[in-house]
Amino acid sequence: MKLIMSPRHSLFALAFALSFSTAQAAYPEFSATIPNGGQKGSDLQLTVTGSRLEDFESLIFFSPGFTQKSVDKVEKNKVQVTVAIAPDVPSGNHLIRIRTKSGVSHARQLFVGPFPNVTEKEPNTEFEAAQVIQLNQTVEGVVLSEDVDYYKVTVKKGQRISVEADGLRLGYTPFDPYIAIIDKDRFEKAFSDDTILHRQDGYCSFVAEYDGDYYVMMRESSYRGGGNNYYRLHVGSFRRPDVVYPAGGKLGSATKVRFIEKDGTFEEDAQIPAEPDPSFMIYSKTQEAAPSGNPFRLVPFDNVLEVEPNEDQAKATPSALGEPIALNGIIDKPGDIDYFKVTLKKDQQVVLQTFAQSLGSPLDSVVNVYNEKGSGLGGNDDGGGRRRLDSKQTLKVPADGVYFVRVTDHLERGGANFVYRIEMVASQPEMTFASPNYSVNDSHYRQFMAVPRGGRMALLENFTRSNVSGDFKFDAPGLPPGIKMISDVVPKDQPGMPLLFEAAPDAPLGHATVAMQLKPVDPAQKVIGKMRQDFDIVRQGNTIFLTDIEDKLPVAVVEEAPYSLEIVKPAVPLVTNGVMNLKVIAKRKEGFKTAIRVLMVWKPAGVSTLGEQTIPEGQNECNFVLDANANAPAGTWKFVVMGEADAGNGRVFNASPFCEVSTAAAYVSAPAIPLTAVEQGKEAIMVAKLETLQAFTGEAVAQVVGVPDTIPIESAKITKDTKEVSFKVKTHDKSPIGKQNNLFVQVEVPVPGGTTTHRIALGSVLRIDAPRKVVTPPPAAAVVAQNKPKEAAKPAAPKVLSRLEQLRLEASGAK
Repeated sequence: MKLIMSPRHSLFALAFALSFSTAQAAYPEFSATIPNGGQKGSDLQLTVTGSRLEDFESLIFFSPGFTQKSVDKVEKNKVQVTVAIAPDVPSGNHLIRIRTKSGVSHARQLFVGPFPNVTEKEPNTEFEAAQVIQLNQTVEGVVLSEDVDYYKVTVKKGQRISVEADGLRLGYTPFDPYIAIIDKDRFEKAFSDDTILHRQDGYCSFVAEYDGDYYVMMRESSYRGGGNNYYRLHVGSFRRPDVVYPAGGKLGSATKVRFIEKDGTFEEDAQIPAEPDPSFMIYSKTQEAAPSGNPFRLVPFDNVLEVEPNEDQAKATPSALGEPIALNGIIDKPGDIDYFKVTLKKDQQVVLQTFAQSLGSPLDSVVNVYNEKGSGLGGNDDGGGRRRLDSKQTLKVPADGVYFVRVTDHLERGGANFVYRIEMVASQPEMTFASPNYSVNDSHYRQFMAVPRGGRMALLENFTRSNVSGDFKFDAPGLPPGIKMISDVVPKDQPGMPLLFEAAPDAPLGHATVAMQLKPVDPAQKVIGKMRQDFDIVRQGNTIFLTDIEDKLPVAVVEEAPYSLEIVKPAVPLVTNGVMNLKVIAKRKEGFKTAIRVLMVWKPAGVSTLGEQTIPEGQNECNFVLDANANAPAGTWKFVVMGEADAGNGRVFNASPFCEVSTAAAYVSAPAIPLTAVEQGKEAIMVAKLETLQAFTGEAVAQVVGVPDTIPIESAKITKDTKEVSFKVKTHDKSPIGKQNNLFVQVEVPVPGGTTTHRIALGSVLRIDAPRKVVTPPPAAAVVAQNKPKEAAKPAAPKVLSRLEQLRLEASGAK
């Protein structure tokens, strides 16, 4: 691997005072390396800067060939070490971390190149004051605001001058270098701002036209710059290919590879590695190799190379291999179109993934699939993953037969470096795993195992399966002494599982980079699961400029944590449509009182809970409420929580041991209670129809849940033989008028060890109506008989209106 690291990470801060007697320098911060790289086959005097480094022990190297020979000076914010780089270490970027006695840092990159380092010396901001360097040297410098750096090199006529910049790839900031080769008359003979291969990092070459001095200019493309705009500027006579063809090969095979430059090509025979490596780079073996390689795909299937002419279906390059297969070609001139003929089987789900810009090719691929009659089956322009302009599509094959794959450029461009590679895969089995991002906009946080003595650390690992089934087990070869892995079998139906490591109380401080794998339980299954952890190298907010992949896990023993955590094992199971309190207890060292953040690492399918709780300052416990839905499978599951606390000078992690929690089928069930309506101030009965799913002994207590305290509802007792349960609802003038939605009945069912909490009759509704109004109609006019004395009119008796009449009366505005 080769990767990483966004500059600074402010991920978590606990605003609590600390009275812990021995403050620990935990989770060291790794800010920079000075220099940013060194020459292979040499000793490098390296300064690493950051914070909380006073208990520094070692650098963690992820690539073989690096040796920390000595620790020369240790300060709180700076450490000086001597590192030996073996001659066979590949050029390019390599992952390193800092390990202190109490923690492991985020990762940064250390670059290795073929040339010795030269340090920039100011003033070199004017053409006349250019710093003198030699060919085949690497300048370590920085571009400040509005800064321009000049370097002078003396060459012979016909000699190649090549320049390549590492700026963005160093991982500090979205630095956008601009480089140029300038002659003695100040004419730019070659320049580069951005490249397809290295994005914002450029490279260019020029063949000298005279004996004498040429100049190399380095600046920020918009004349900005800053204190963290570091660069490594390689100046030499090396060959700098844009792309290679073919850009991939079958594992363990030999193939001929063409290196394609802006102004020429050369070919070499290449031996393909036997093991897959998603970050593999190929370098020239016969020419002066560039400081960085070209991406080269390593796959377990064969290549098909285009044969010109193949610009239509009738001339399509045939493949007799079916799938999986890699189709390789070059859109070598504007308007060029390439066709391939492949044989596919009915109902295959074939993924066609194009690699072009991800390989350094400028091609904006458009890929279409046709049947023999020329009817289109599918097509795609963009959407290929890491490089958006690379194509990717999934095709369901409608029938056995011959099909045609058509490739061209979206803007009908073309050229010698418009290389592409289309991998067609339908049935290739694969299994990978990785941890999720634990913090927003930070892919590095907690992506390591810093295991405290006598404690544990846990990560969640999510699995991606493709045509792979069966149970697997984690394999962790080469763990540091005193550390053991506690995790067990990965069931075939689980999308993720916790990975837990434990250190003995007397484990020696140390580390290892562990090539984690998933090995099948069934010996007939030959697929091995590989770790594929994505990291952001350069990121600003939601904008990701550069990413990479890691396949090893750093595992370290660090000093004892000032606290430990334990989950209290529940005495009863969690039932479907039920809830349970899961208690976590903290044991603190004397004097350690700060708050502890407690993180739920994992939960099985069908069970939900909050992702974290906090044990407040000076307290010793918290609770997670586990909630099982109706589809939660029965079983026994291993729960684990992670603790994170500020130990006075950084974060300290410690995980609990595994705790078994059982899930089981519910004992009782009930549909929603039909709408119950009651007039305010009166009483009503809510009735639930019960179904006993499992027999139980004794009496269970049922209670309607979800109403405010101003609506008293009496609880009820039920047994296994109860078919119907009634709840008396009492209302008064404080009971709110209107609907009470989403009510349910909570039932505490007695089982051995305690009671299980059920939630049934989900979605029940209670409506409280306003009291009925008594309306007195106006007195009727007296009817007096002629020539008879008038009698006093008798008042009419008040009429009690129905609820419907009340509503009509209110609607008409009557009083």
